[in-house]
Formats: sequence, structure tokens, C-alpha cells
Amino acid sequence: MLGGMSQSERQQVQQRTRSAMDAQVLNEGRHQGGRPPYGYVTIDGPPHPNPSRAAAGLKLRILAIDELTAAVVQRIFREYIAGAGDKAIAIGLNRDGIPCPSAHRPEQNRHRAGDGWQAPTVSAILQNPRYTGYGVFGRWSKVEELLDPDDVAAGHVVRFRRSRADRIVRSRRPAHPKIVSVEVFTEAHLIRRAKAGSGNRSRGQLERGRQTRLPRPYQLRGRIRHDCCGRKMQAEVVHGVIYYRCIARTLAPGSPALADHPKTVNLRESHIIGPLNDWLSGLFNRTNRDHTVAKLVKAQNHDNGNQRREMLRAKINAAETKLTRHRSAIEAGVDPFALVETMNAAQAEKAIAQAEMEQIPQTVMLTAAQFNKLIDSLGDMTAVLNAGAPEDKIALYTALNVEIHYDHRQQIATVLANPCVVSTGVRRGT
Repeated sequence: MLGGMSQSERQQVQQRTRSAMDAQVLNEGRHQGGRPPYGYVTIDGPPHPNPSRAAAGLKLRILAIDELTAAVVQRIFREYIAGAGDKAIAIGLNRDGIPCPSAHRPEQNRHRAGDGWQAPTVSAILQNPRYTGYGVFGRWSKVEELLDPDDVAAGHVVRFRRSRADRIVRSRRPAHPKIVSVEVFTEAHLIRRAKAGSGNRSRGQLERGRQTRLPRPYQLRGRIRHDCCGRKMQAEVVHGVIYYRCIARTLAPGSPALADHPKTVNLRESHIIGPLNDWLSGLFNRTNRDHTVAKLVKAQNHDNGNQRREMLRAKINAAETKLTRHRSAIEAGVDPFALVETMNAAQAEKAIAQAEMEQIPQTVMLTAAQFNKLIDSLGDMTAVLNAGAPEDKIALYTALNVEIHYDHRQQIATVLANPCVVSTGVRRGT
């Protein structure tokens, strides 16, 4: 009950904060922070409208044009309206030696490779309405999803989703200098919509009786990297067979990896699953079992929740100290009604800490003998792995943190595993 009340209050705070930010963008066009779009830089503007913050010397951050990159944005819109596609524009920019956004500001794009312009980068620029000079906010929104629908206590994970059109806020008047006019942006947007409706996928969605394909359980999705370029190989079904592919045309034009990269690198999933399961089962044979069990015992979390319990116990003691001090004040003649709110707050803190301490699960630590008994109960480990359902294998590879590096020249796949044994609550087993 306390957890539900806390989540409800947090959601109300989020809604109030979002409403205030929407109003600031709608009425003032205020920049809400974050990395500036390619073509702009953030500079200090007028004093902060909050008097206390203005007294502290704080100023609003506003967008200003970066002359060097703004010309590139104008070129992208100009060439797109002239008939060039996203990829053709990217190839032209790389050919002329123009740094891509992540290479232009590597300190703001540490998660990017910075190896050249890509078609999605050009597409993102063409679809950003902030280049018209108007403030736009809320194009993407955070969505909380249950990490495990069968275990609500496991918590939530935050996903970013593109917002609906009615959730996007646009300022009533221009908020910063424009790079392209509204007319130019609208023309590019209409061209993109016309192209989007003429593809095979769009036409196929209009056909009657078209069935939606269920997602395939790719057992090694996101776990295979191509050594030549360092990218993750994408799963794809070719003639009913699952392959992991690395295609050269998806590399940035002019990338150094293109020199030695074949046109297409294919790796069949069935050629990896069998040897991978044999290697995993070999870790538990008579030769390697003692070493593997010792590693598993060492990898267990021996904290057992003690650190969290000590923190909650300190909160309980602090709340009891406050209550004792307030009772002494009442006995000394202080008006009890003056201490009602503070005593209720202290009592609530104590109750919340006690309830949270009771919810900390009692973990079970396995000994080497228990691990050996569990391994013996499984029987033939190779047969168990090969007969397992794809969903169970995906969960196993995730728990083992399996990483595969594929060298197409020698046709060798190097497998790494970094398991982390976590003892969960006794209610769900270990």
C-alpha cells in the first residue's frame, strides 16, 4: 500500500512538472535543456525569471546559430527538396569531408562512433521542426514498463517512445533564430510523407488478409559482433533459416572498415548454437566441474541485504529519537497540538522503514556441495541444453552474459561468458 501511494505521488509530480514545462515552451519558447540540435549552440541569455536564481547569477540558456553547421543543415534541406535521398546526401557530405554531428562535437556524443554521416542522421535532421525557429517539446516520452510481468516487485524499465501528435508542444511565436523557413520544412515533410506511402511495406499494409508475423525467438540476438567493424550482427531469416548478417552498405561511407569488409557476412545460427551448448556443458563435466563450482560460489552476492537493513535501521532509530524528544517536550509543558504534524511525520517515517525492512527477501547462499547436487540432478547437461526451449536458452545466455566475436576470415567465433550468480528471494527459488 505504501509503495502504491509513493508511486502515485511520483506520477503526480511528473505530470505537474511536465505541465509546467509545456506551458514554458508554449508561452515563452523556453529551451528545456539537453544537447542542442546540430546547427545550434547553447549560450547564456537573459537573467533567470526566478528572482532568487537571478540573484545567484543564473541565466537562461538559449539556442544560437552555429554558422558552420547551419550551412550544412540548409544544404541537406536544399538537396532533399531537389530530389536526393537520405543516403545520397550522406554520401555527398562524407565525400566533401564534412564532419558528422558526433565528430563535430565528440564531447556531447561519446556514445557515437563519429565515423561519418549515415542516412538515419540525415533523416533525423529533416524531421526536426526546431530548425524553423519555433520551440518544440515532447517529441519523445518516457514510458515505464514492467521488467518482469510475472514479478511486479522486480521493478520497471524506462523506454523512450515517439509521442503522439497531440502530445507535442510548439511555441506560439519564434523562440530562437531559424535555419530554414517554415515553408521549406513543410515542403520537405510533404515529400517524405509521399515517399513513405509509396513503399512496398506501406502498400502491403493496405492489402486485405495480410497477417502479422509473430516475432521469432532469435537466441543470439545482440550477442554476436563482427570483428572487422566491431558492430553487432543483425538477425534475419533467409529461406526459413536464421542467419546473423553484417552488411557493408550499412557502414558509413568512407569508413576505414570498408577497406577489408566483404559485401555481406553471414553466420548461420545453427552453426553456433551446437558448439556453444557443448562448450557450456563442458564447463560442468568431471574435468572442469570443481573449477566452475568454485567460480559460482565466489560470484554469489554475499551482502545478503545487510547494507540495506543497516540503512533502514538507522532511519528507524532516528525517527524514534525524534518521537522521544517530542514526548519529553510535551511532558515539559509544550502544547501537544504544536507537535502533532512533526510527530505524525516521524511516525510515518518509522512505519515506512519498518515495512521496507520486512520486504527485504531472505536470500539463500549455495555451498559447493549444493551446487554439485544441483548439477547432478540435471543429468546430461548437453542433452538438456539442446532440448531446451528457445526462450529458456535466451534467458540462459542473458544470465551468462554471453558475447561472441566472429572472424569471417578464419571462420572462428570466440565465445566469452561473464556469469553473475544472484540469489533471489526464497519465495521464487534460487
